[in-house]
Amino acid sequence: MKIRIALTAFLSLLLIGQVACVPSPVASTAEPATPSDALSGTITAAPAGIITPTQPLDTQAQLEEPQQEQNSDQLLVAPTLAPTATPGAIYSVVQQAVEATNLEGTRLLGLSAADWINLVISLLLVLITLTLIARGLFFVLKRITRRTATPYDEIYLDSIKPYLRWLFGLAVLYIATTRLQFLSPEVKQWLAQIYFALIVALIVIGLWKLVDIFTLWYQEKVKDQGERDGKEAVLLLGERTLRFLLVLVGLIVILDHIGFNISALLAAVGIGGLALSLAAQDTIANMISGVIILIDQPFRAGDRIEIQELNTWGDVVSIGLRSTRIRTLDNRLVIVPNSSISNNQVVNYTYPDPRYRIQSEIGVAYGTDLRQVRDVITAALKGIEGVIPDMPVDILFLEFGDSEMLLRVRWWIESYIDARRSTDRVNEAIYTALEQAGIELPNPMMTVELKNNTRNEGKPIDRDKA
Repeated sequence: MKIRIALTAFLSLLLIGQVACVPSPVASTAEPATPSDALSGTITAAPAGIITPTQPLDTQAQLEEPQQEQNSDQLLVAPTLAPTATPGAIYSVVQQAVEATNLEGTRLLGLSAADWINLVISLLLVLITLTLIARGLFFVLKRITRRTATPYDEIYLDSIKPYLRWLFGLAVLYIATTRLQFLSPEVKQWLAQIYFALIVALIVIGLWKLVDIFTLWYQEKVKDQGERDGKEAVLLLGERTLRFLLVLVGLIVILDHIGFNISALLAAVGIGGLALSLAAQDTIANMISGVIILIDQPFRAGDRIEIQELNTWGDVVSIGLRSTRIRTLDNRLVIVPNSSISNNQVVNYTYPDPRYRIQSEIGVAYGTDLRQVRDVITAALKGIEGVIPDMPVDILFLEFGDSEMLLRVRWWIESYIDARRSTDRVNEAIYTALEQAGIELPNPMMTVELKNNTRNEGKPIDRDKA
């Protein structure tokens, strides 16, 4: 089906180009007037019964005018046309066959019998060559890809197989077109530009498919290694950038081949880009910071982070090129520019895992057995919801206070999300256990001791004089 479409399109292009460039029958059959006829004012017979009188011309003016035209023609440069192919052996055989069958005067749609025979031969050449080259090349590539360990080369070959056929078909069509003698140089040059543009487009499509295969391979690699999900955003950005560059380079190559001034176009784009960068410095800084965040991956969507300098604490909703959205614990959405994040310290409570350590400080009275306190607190933390039983409970004696011995208790919970509720449950359990064990939890107090004055011993103190 695709081959039929290609052949039909090729035939249509040839017929359109030929009809557009076929000279008029009137102009082709007219006999040029001789100089003697022009000077004598005779009447020259034109085709189709048209009689054109020629007026007598002044001999001196007639001699001077061609000389002026010759001098003016020296200033004009004739355009260079595509070279016309030299008739080969096949063309000579076709001409002899047409002459032998008396089909020289037969014409159909402006083409002679020899032209139609050459057109059919060109189409057969396209069909046979395309089939042989495509099947041979695919057979060799298939044998090579089967010996490799990765399956991605076979996937890529299957994806570009139809485009390779079109690529070879266009190449063979170009070769077949150059041997058609009835095509004018202008038509051949026009067809060559179309072939070139289509071939460049097919190459861009092939590279586009290669980007797809690389994306698939990288996704499988990240999935197998269990790496962070943030790399998918970097992959998406790189994929879109590569595809944009492929299309841009393809357009530049095609426009340059057609004859556009690419240097002036690129210079204009460069000046416009410079003006845009100066007008959008903050936006560009945020975008660059966004790319750095996506590549460096200090956090990902769903992580709980804290930006200390900005006093922002919450869960990351999304990471964009310009800003990052954070949902705070009181369900407020904070939009932070990426440049502010990259320039400040960020604390990630989720990475590398959601486990979280909590600490709390308590004081016991002087004279209390610290070993008993440690045993009671350790036993109290067992079985509390959210506390990891396999992780050790640390009870550290920090310092001697004014009225107590200060202890620090550390324990681990399954998720940072439950930090505050876990602190509440653990503190309540520690207080209850210490109360049941009879361990005193002292309150800050001050003892004031008044010494009696010997001079006023046994006498009431006069407060007015005191």
